[in-house]
Amino acid sequence: MLFKTSQIAITLALLVGGGIISCQSKTPEQIAKETELELIAAKQKAEASVVKKFVDTTPDLYRVNWKVCSDGFPGRNHSGCEESRDVASKGFREAVLVWGPVQEVKFVSKPNFAFSMQNVGLFVKSKGCLLLGKPQGGDQFYKINEFSLRQGSALPKPDSAKIDKLSPEDKTKAIRVAINNAEDEIASLNNFGVSSSGFIPTTALQPCLTLEKWKNL
Repeated sequence: MLFKTSQIAITLALLVGGGIISCQSKTPEQIAKETELELIAAKQKAEASVVKKFVDTTPDLYRVNWKVCSDGFPGRNHSGCEESRDVASKGFREAVLVWGPVQEVKFVSKPNFAFSMQNVGLFVKSKGCLLLGKPQGGDQFYKINEFSLRQGSALPKPDSAKIDKLSPEDKTKAIRVAINNAEDEIASLNNFGVSSSGFIPTTALQPCLTLEKWKNL
């Protein structure tokens, strides 16, 4: 037993000694790089914990797509439609994510600065848009998109909008992307005074306006 214990002690001593020698043989650059990687790993772990908590304590997310067709679109192609996609692509805007439950969809019009036109907003009753961050509290109608139609054109029907509930996995991915985009936007506003898209933000261009604010613009 004593022999075996001695063997273990010697083995541990060799391992420790080898570790010390190995550590001592590292250059300052290698040590700095390892420290940097450890800090990055710790940050990622902390961020994952924050995201998980946010996901677990917020309502379900719903994706709002639309296909609005009207002969009142001026200068449109022969299809006479405006559509969105889950991911924006050429000719298609990106769908909007809202905090559920989605209770109602409606289109509302208001006068345009041009007498021959009208502004038409697509509104969804929900707890707000993911673009605004946390759920906004009570259910309200929030603007998803806006269209300019000829005056007198019929309003699109509610079924022009398609509502899909995100899976838990897709919700987590969407929130991660939103957090990254928010960080870029805040940095851009702080450093340059403009949004990351290069435009100076105005109230009219703010996303997800409530119906009341939109009407008063």
